[in-house]
This record gives sequence, C-alpha cells and structure tokens, in this order.
Amino acid sequence: MKTIAPCREVTVVCPGCSTSIAWTMEEGFTCPRCRFRPRGADACFDFLSDDYNHTDDHYSFQWSRKTGFYQFLNERPSAKKFMPSGQLGWPRLFEDIRAKARQGCRTWVLDAACGYGGIARDLIQEDTKDNLFYVGADIHHSLPDIVAQLPLLKECGLLLRWDISKRLPLKEQFDYVICRNAIHHTPDPRATFDALCSRLKPGGRIAISAYRKKGMAREALDDCFRNYLVPRPTPEAFALSRQFMLLGKYLQQVQATVTIEEDLDVFGIERGTYPVHELFYNHFLKCFYNPQFGDDYSTLVNFDWFHPAYAYRYDLSELAAWFEANQVRVLETDAIPAQYYLLGQK
Repeated sequence: MKTIAPCREVTVVCPGCSTSIAWTMEEGFTCPRCRFRPRGADACFDFLSDDYNHTDDHYSFQWSRKTGFYQFLNERPSAKKFMPSGQLGWPRLFEDIRAKARQGCRTWVLDAACGYGGIARDLIQEDTKDNLFYVGADIHHSLPDIVAQLPLLKECGLLLRWDISKRLPLKEQFDYVICRNAIHHTPDPRATFDALCSRLKPGGRIAISAYRKKGMAREALDDCFRNYLVPRPTPEAFALSRQFMLLGKYLQQVQATVTIEEDLDVFGIERGTYPVHELFYNHFLKCFYNPQFGDDYSTLVNFDWFHPAYAYRYDLSELAAWFEANQVRVLETDAIPAQYYLLGQK
C-alpha cells in the first residue's frame, strides 16, 4: 500500500460553505455539502473563482514563465544580494528552517504570497523534503509554473491559489508563517497580518518584511507616478516602467558626486557625499537599474514598485504594534532603506 506523506493530508475549510473536510490530494476533493471542487492537480490547486482583479493580473504577468524571473535567479544567484530578500534576515531564517527539517523535526511552513517560488526553492531540498511540509499561497495564475520548475514540491507540499488577506482554507497550524515583500500589497495589511497569525502554532514563528516610509519628496513623487501607472493595462505599465530603468541607467553614468554639507531634514538627507544616482534614487524617485539585472529585470523591479494596486509604507513602530496586538513577541528586526524585516514568536 502506498504511503502518503502527512503533508499531503490536510483538513480543508470549504470556501463555499465552511464545512471542514479531510482531504488527501492524490484522491481529489469535492465538498459533500456545496459541491465546491478546487481545480488543479498534483501540487497546485485553485481555491478562488475565475474572477481576476488588478493584483492577480499584475503578478500573473510578473511571475509568469514568460518573464522568467525564477530562471534568472537560478542562473545568476549573485543578483540576489542586491534584493531585499538577500539583504534582510531571510537567509538566517531559512537556514534555521532547513536545519530543523534535516534534524528530523516535522516542520510546517506557510509561505503567504509565494510569488515566483523563490522561498520554496530555498527550503525544499533533497535533505529537507522528508520532514518539511510546505504550503505556498498566492492570488496569481502563474503558480503551476512553480511546480514545473520545482519537482520536489510534489513530495512535500502544495500550492494554493488564494487571497492571503483572508484566512487560509486549511485547518492546519504552522511552525513558521512567512510573508516576504508582499503584505504591503494587500488591501488591509494589518488585517492580513492578523489572518496570518491565526495560522501560527503556539511557539511558532512569523516573519514579514514591509515597505519602509521614505522622505516626503520620494513619497510624493513615487505616488504621483504610481497614480499614473496603476490604472494602465499590465503590458502597457510594464513598457512604461522601462523609462524608470533608463533614467536610473543614465544617472549611473554620471561619475560626479554630490556633497551635502549639513543635514537636510525636509528631504530626509543626512550630510555626506553621495553618487548622483544614489542621492536621486533614495530621496526623490525610484529608478532602479543594476547591471546584474540588465535592462529587462531592472524594468521588472520598477514595474513591481509602480504598478501594484496597493503599496503601503510603514514605520517600524507601526509594524511592531501588529505583533504586540497578536501577542507575538518580536525576536529580531532588520532594516534597509527600502524595507523593514521583523521576526516574532507566538
């Protein structure tokens, strides 16, 4: 008789009628009460309707196989050190999770807004898959691409097409809940955080990163262009985002530096000497360009900033208050100019 890994047996809370049903994914699932049936197979299932929204449309394009971001990072892993995911506390956390699984501890991980599958790739390995039980959830329609790129996923978890701002339609609780670079893109990030905490075991850990508030000039100009790009169709918005990449590329060609001789508090600029692009980028307008990313993926980074419908920014104290309200003790914080990272324990 075939043995089915425990992570392939879950309890579903039916989105249609809230009935709880034991589900072994290999056997398929239909709610006996309302006849709801998620579409999909293997390790990827759609628990939402056919309705699209702006966020779905944006990320279905951004994380599709056509843009190839997963493949890009596989082929050029050094590029990750320029991303928030490579600069904050995530590598330490992921090594802790892998170590637990390697030691034989059953470890349930919820990856909320799993994006292009980068966290799944980092966690699911030959020496972790037997004890690592991974659930990735996201709203976009490119999730099947992750399964195609990461065959081991079928052995130790699943992907759900789901809106992470709502409670996950599974009854299981998790040792780790992760929401990297995404909570600020939900309609009500505080409510999203509360929903994620509800899936955390006592003693479990939750980690998030969120956009950081910037100076007035940068906030105002970014919002001006975001208001211009958000309403536009996704392909058009991506094409327009190329101009932000080009501006960054041109500014990086300027070899001169700018010396600020006293603090300019109105702009959030401390005295010092700055390359022209760094000064403009950090304090006036996002115009990302990095030679490691090249033109296309630098454009994708700008597109990810200016086109999503929601892009909230926070002070660290605001994020810490979310943890306190959910009785989660903050264990670690980290920061870069773009984002804050917080790790807490319930």
